[in-house]
Amino acid sequence: MHKYLSLFSCWLLLTGSHQTPPPAFPDVPVITEKSVGKARIGMPITQLRELYKGCTFSPAHMLAYGFDDTAAKPNGVMVKSGSRQLFLYFADWQTKKKVACLLAFHPAYKTATGIHVGSTSGQLKVALPAVTVGPNELMTEMQIAAVDRSEGGEEKQPIIQYVFNKQGFLGKNKDSIEPSEIAVLNAKISWIQVFPNP
Repeated sequence: MHKYLSLFSCWLLLTGSHQTPPPAFPDVPVITEKSVGKARIGMPITQLRELYKGCTFSPAHMLAYGFDDTAAKPNGVMVKSGSRQLFLYFADWQTKKKVACLLAFHPAYKTATGIHVGSTSGQLKVALPAVTVGPNELMTEMQIAAVDRSEGGEEKQPIIQYVFNKQGFLGKNKDSIEPSEIAVLNAKISWIQVFPNP
């Protein structure tokens, strides 16, 4: 009997069936109206960098993510754990010392409704029945889905936005630049944006 057990152990080692589990996700896996993981809107950037010690911080041009960014130097910073992108942040325009916006890229980050990067437009529509989708004004290949927050004629920016990049038109009204109901249900969310609560 012991002979068979040792043969089985050798077989496990040779076939790689006894592999070590992947490393644990290095952050809190939550997206809220004010945060992605431990990173929060309004947080001093020095504090964010302290919380994510061991991660890499790479400059990123915000134009690639649909924001008006004409500066010569990149205004955004991509935070990575190993080779995996966690999130991108950019600083407030006045002091350049606090987090003004967060973009979640890792699929482990989830909203309260369970939506994450890689969720489909159909899953988003089920989770948020009032969601609409429209084009990004700067990048036509990018579409943004969100729940309208306008009250009494006063426009308010959605706090959480779901971005579909280079996936074709997702709305019902093809010729309109106004947001419309999601019609295509199999597109996948490219990243999730969190803005400050005005």
